[in-house]
Amino acid sequence: MRIHNLVPILCVGGAYALPTLSWLPQFPVEGLVRCWGIFAPLSEDRTIYQVLKDDERYSRLVKAINLSDGITDLLDDPAASITFFAVPNTGIPHRQPSHGDDDDNHQLDFASLAPKRGDERDIAYDLGHLVLQVEELDNIPESRDKDHRKEALGRIIRAILAYHILPEKLDSTALVQNSTYATNLTLNDGSMDYQPLRLSVQSTIVPPRLRINTVVDVIKRDTEASNGIIHSINIPLLPPPSLFSEMFAFPEVFSYVTSAIQRVGLTGTVDYWRIPGKDCHISFAGAEIATFFAPTSGAFQRLPKKLRFFLFSPFGAKALRKLLEYHVVPQLVLHTDYVHNATSYTAFIDDREAGVFAAPGNPLYAYNLTLPTLLENHSLNVQVARYKAKIPLPGPARYFTRFVVNGHNVGPYDIPARNGALHVITNLLDPRGYHKDHKHRGHEQSVDVDWEDWEEWLPQWAMQD
Repeated sequence: MRIHNLVPILCVGGAYALPTLSWLPQFPVEGLVRCWGIFAPLSEDRTIYQVLKDDERYSRLVKAINLSDGITDLLDDPAASITFFAVPNTGIPHRQPSHGDDDDNHQLDFASLAPKRGDERDIAYDLGHLVLQVEELDNIPESRDKDHRKEALGRIIRAILAYHILPEKLDSTALVQNSTYATNLTLNDGSMDYQPLRLSVQSTIVPPRLRINTVVDVIKRDTEASNGIIHSINIPLLPPPSLFSEMFAFPEVFSYVTSAIQRVGLTGTVDYWRIPGKDCHISFAGAEIATFFAPTSGAFQRLPKKLRFFLFSPFGAKALRKLLEYHVVPQLVLHTDYVHNATSYTAFIDDREAGVFAAPGNPLYAYNLTLPTLLENHSLNVQVARYKAKIPLPGPARYFTRFVVNGHNVGPYDIPARNGALHVITNLLDPRGYHKDHKHRGHEQSVDVDWEDWEEWLPQWAMQD
């Protein structure tokens, strides 16, 4: 008999033995039930907000939540059905005094902590430091300036916390079924064509781990509430920056492509930035929505050396620009489980449904797409297949995706950005749609064989209009 089959018997036997324990009346029955969790109710009778408020481990987060009525109302709405990624106190930094400061002589500069109404220049844009600034309000005397600062902090906290909320109830089993999810954060600056910003979910078997946006670990899953689910995370989520800013933050991986983009003046095709104007008027420039297949630095390093020198010389600037344009899909965001076309959504969906292909195995879904690129009259061929792993391991089901562009594997994929989707590739894509079979040359090649004949066609092709 398996051990788990004995559990009900042990529980019943323990229940019959309880009256014989002389010390039992000293403990409240409700406390024993909650402690042991054996006979506790399956559904939580408190809202997400009430669960967090009653748990001292989330006291610092709750203090920030209380500054935003909109977030408080949603988390405390009994009619809601949402998912909330909550950061415990241990995931929020503590204020570090400067060297030489001590409690006796350290004084806060109240003027710097209380900007004029509407001034958000010195306010943080990550949840950890926002909480620190909320806590500093306790040290500021009551004044109109303090009220103004509370308003400014509340506005930013509302947006940051909206990115921690999914508008549907998803436990960890359901969460891993898709690769990306829409959050409650929609920006009014045109980013993502006014669609909600997304987050990505990664699940690994060894070690068993559930991550959000690649770097944030879920440390406690599936805390039930009457209006949703709470997943505790080790650090706050950060709403993603633009495609270009994401690559620029990882120079060891993308230094070649970010340098190339700037060199040929294509920053505006993958970046999106704010332009301050007069009278507090702010406008934005760049690409509101795009998908970029980002070659790694290794992809450039595996090009023939002579080709690499040519592309980064004044003579190869036009070729480099056209090659990079071939990696940009404008006016469209494509994740493996989500697509939005800002110009012709209905027509694109029809094409997507018509493009189902025979993927190997038994996928949950599979499709191929022909995506027009920024390079006129050149398109990419994308194939996606989603599978449910058939590995007999305990725990929730595992899923994985096969993602191919022009015959090359894509990964990491589904990296959310403020203005689209970023997918990483380890080969520079050939605009001829040409791809040699590399199997006979081994898994890794020092030189990308697709580009061995570049001198025969690339210079002439680059000069064509």
